[in-house]
Amino acid sequence: MTLKNDDIVQTISLHSMLICLDNRGIIHIRYLHGQIIDVKEKIEEKRALHELTKGEKHPILISFEPFVTITKEAKEYSILVEPEQPFLAVAIVVQNLAYQLMADFYFKFYKPKVDYKVFKSETKAVDWLIEIRKNPPPPKPKYKGKITIWNL
Repeated sequence: MTLKNDDIVQTISLHSMLICLDNRGIIHIRYLHGQIIDVKEKIEEKRALHELTKGEKHPILISFEPFVTITKEAKEYSILVEPEQPFLAVAIVVQNLAYQLMADFYFKFYKPKVDYKVFKSETKAVDWLIEIRKNPPPPKPKYKGKITIWNL
């Protein structure tokens, strides 16, 4: 992370990730080198996020050190518990095109409930999250199946 110690309000260090709250109200999640993220790690992450945020919605910045693997089960769990997460919006910082393509595919396939965006630059990601914090998007409507003219 490019955070300076003066910018960090609180940090929770887990075996597989580092989670920090900065003085702008942004949560930084950095998955650590070579870790395999499974459901157990995602449960720990959820608990830590709720501890840091006290359940209040925050912008989230996610980055990865090299060779991090997120299992299929962890991805499915993440989508399942997303409505319970304190996510206002999520910015993913990727290091190369391959990771960007994987992230874009993931978001198209799993359809997140909050705004997600993939960036190559942490600075641009933070700028986007600050803008979202200033002007939060309206809640996305819940899709209940077919839309008929009678629903309008």
